[in-house]
Parts: sequence; structure tokens; C-alpha cells
Amino acid sequence: MTKTVGKVIEVYIPNQYKNWQLLDVMDRTNIGFKVMTNDGIKDIVLKANEINSKIMKNDQVLIIEQDITGKHFIDIEIYEDDSYE
Repeated sequence: MTKTVGKVIEVYIPNQYKNWQLLDVMDRTNIGFKVMTNDGIKDIVLKANEINSKIMKNDQVLIIEQDITGKHFIDIEIYEDDSYE
């Protein structure tokens, strides 16, 4: 598991397709973030939920990446603690 702190520089609704047809913006369920980290810009696209839908531009966030049973998972949450490990 790796944890990375960064600053959100862009929040967007990415293109999403169903049956090879581009969905209308109102029907899309994904949310995208461009986050500036010490390693460069990370582009993260996730299924929107209550936690990540509250993240806005200029928020400081914690990105948690982990592999579980061969699958790669990424979570993002608002980072409020100044004493990062």
C-alpha cells in the first residue's frame, strides 16, 4: 500500500460509454481528479461516491493505492492532518 499527499488542480467528469455510445453528462457515474504530487501529476478516475464527490479544486488529498488479490485499487480522500507519516 502506498499513500501520497497532493493538491487537486482539476476536477472533471470524464467521458463514459455504454454499448459504445457516449453517455450524456447527466448519466455519467465517474469523477476524475488531476492531482499534483511530488512525483508529478496523477490523473485519477473513480466511481463517484459521497466521499470523493465532496473533493474540490485546491483541496489537499490523500491518495491510497493498493493491490488486493491481483487487482489495483485507488482511493482518494480529503487530507486534513499536518503530521503525515
